[in-house]
Amino acid sequence: MKKYLGLLALMAIVLVFVFTGSGKGADLIILNWGDYMSSDIIEAFEEEYGVTVKEVTVDSNEQMYQNIMNQNAEYDLVIPSDYMLDQMKEDGLILELDYSKLDHYSEELFVPELNELLQSDDCKSYQGYYIPYFWGSLGIMYSKRKAGVEEAVLEYGFKVLFEQELLPVGSTVGMYNVSRDALAAAELYLGYSLNTTDISQIDECFDLLAKTHFDHYGTDELKRDVSQGNLDVALVYSGDFFDAYYSDSESLQYQNLENYSIYAPKDHNNVFFDGMAIPVTSTNPELAYKMMDFMLDYENSLENTSFVGYCPTLKDVFDFVMEDEDWEDVVAIDAYNPTLIINSLNSRPEVYRYLGDDVYAYIESKFITITS
Repeated sequence: MKKYLGLLALMAIVLVFVFTGSGKGADLIILNWGDYMSSDIIEAFEEEYGVTVKEVTVDSNEQMYQNIMNQNAEYDLVIPSDYMLDQMKEDGLILELDYSKLDHYSEELFVPELNELLQSDDCKSYQGYYIPYFWGSLGIMYSKRKAGVEEAVLEYGFKVLFEQELLPVGSTVGMYNVSRDALAAAELYLGYSLNTTDISQIDECFDLLAKTHFDHYGTDELKRDVSQGNLDVALVYSGDFFDAYYSDSESLQYQNLENYSIYAPKDHNNVFFDGMAIPVTSTNPELAYKMMDFMLDYENSLENTSFVGYCPTLKDVFDFVMEDEDWEDVVAIDAYNPTLIINSLNSRPEVYRYLGDDVYAYIESKFITITS
C-alpha cells in the first residue's frame, strides 16, 4: 500500500536500489515497504555517519513478522503498521526504546491529534516501542467517469460497498483482498468496533461479505483499476490513492487526475500509522537509534515526505505541507488530512489492534472460505 512521489515535478527522483537478499555486509539493515524511504535521505545518512545502509523490502506486515521471527537477516530497523507493532511487542520481537538516545525526540514534536490517537486505549499496550513514521486513513476511491458515482459515495460513504443499488446501475465495486481490511469494511457498515473479538459480530460481518457481490478482490491493483476507469468504486487506504495520484502527476497525466478521487468518511473510520522500531534481530541498535533520530529532523522529514507523499507525523512538517502552494491540490483532498477525521464532531477514529492468535486464525479461515 505504499508510496512514491511524483508530486513535486521539479525534483529529480533518484532510483532506490533495493536489496532483497539478507543485506549481509551492511552496517544498518532496514526492513521496509517498497519506495517508503527517500534514497537521498539514506545517502545523506550514510555520508554523515560513514556507514552503509541496505533495505530489504516486503509487501505485507505479516511478511515483516515472519522475516523477523525466522531471523532471515540481522535487521536493525523495521517499519510495520500499528497492529503489527502491537503483535511484535507482545511476541517479544521488538525492543523497548530508550528515548534519551534520540536528540530530536519530544512528544510535542508530533501532530497533536496524532499524539492524542497514539495515547488512546487502542495504542496503549505498545507505547514506548516505536517512533511514528507516516499516517493515513481508510477510504473509498472512486471514478468520476460515470455520472452519479461521486454523488453516491459522498452521500452514503461505506454503504455503497454493501448497498450497491445506491450506485448508478452497472457500477463495479472492488474490495481489499486482505482479511482485516475486508472485515473492517463490514464492521464500519454495521457499526461495530474495528477491534471486536465478538465471534457473533465477526460472523455477521463475514456473512455480509459472502452475500455481497464484488467485481474484484485485490490489493495494489485496486487503485490502478479505479484511476484507469476499470472499477467505479474500491476500498483502499489513503496511501493507495496517493500512489496513483503521484504516479499520474509524475508521468504528466494531469488530465487523468480529474477522473478519480477518494472519500474518507468521518463519522467512523480507521486511522492507521506506521512506526519505526528496533527488532530483536538488530546487531547495531545504536545506529538504528541514529537513523530514527535522523528521520526526526525537520529537513530530513520534509524531504522524506516529499518523496513518499504520505501524511507526515511531525507537526512542523505537517503545518508546512498544509500551507505550501506546491501541496495545495493534495491537501485539498480530505483523505490526506486524518486530523479532519479526528476533529469531526461525530468522530470515531479507530486504530487496528492485535486481536490475538486465536481470533486472527478464525478471521483468516472465514476470509479464505468466502474468497476461495
